[in-house]
Amino acid sequence: MPKKLEPSKRTLEDVDVISREVVFKEWSTVEKATFRHKRFDGTWSAPVTRELHYVGEVVNVLAWDPSTDYVVLVEQYRPPGIVHNEASWLFECIAGLIDTDNETPADVARREAEEEAGCTLHDLQLISHLYTSPGAWTEKSYLFLAQADLSNVGGLHGLEHEQEDIRAVTVPHEEAMRAANDGRIRDAKTILMLQWLALNKEKLLKTDGFKIL
Repeated sequence: MPKKLEPSKRTLEDVDVISREVVFKEWSTVEKATFRHKRFDGTWSAPVTRELHYVGEVVNVLAWDPSTDYVVLVEQYRPPGIVHNEASWLFECIAGLIDTDNETPADVARREAEEEAGCTLHDLQLISHLYTSPGAWTEKSYLFLAQADLSNVGGLHGLEHEQEDIRAVTVPHEEAMRAANDGRIRDAKTILMLQWLALNKEKLLKTDGFKIL
């Protein structure tokens, strides 16, 4: 039986970048790109123009205490709610941008955990390195699961010079899964990571299967 989910064998030679132009640059960057690409029938597409939104690479980490089966989530205001006429205070996993070449993704995970939740991470396991929303956003995200002692984690956090106002909460993983199911958690990457933990928890508890980073 053929493997239908085998990725197509493509290289950069199958993409012809005709032009690139930065049209906006402040906190984020917007670039207009015109390109064509090889189609599945072997012909070239017509030129396509798209706006690409760039903020950088992002690290996301779900901190989990295996001794209690609690996880830590953070709540903060997110401005895309302005477009959708929503009061968009969202529960998410801990996250932050890779700001410099001097930090590894694991370094960023540890730093952000301290800044956003007062949480010290121990073992980290990479879940995935993926495109967050590839239709227009160039952002790639590192997703980590980390072990942590969450017994004294919680409260208000965030860096004042970054205008952060963050509330950290610890809840049973089962309750977080219910929140993902009933709409209290509406952040895609957080739901993905909670589900990954649900699928892999038994194996992790049996084998202590963390790759130390």
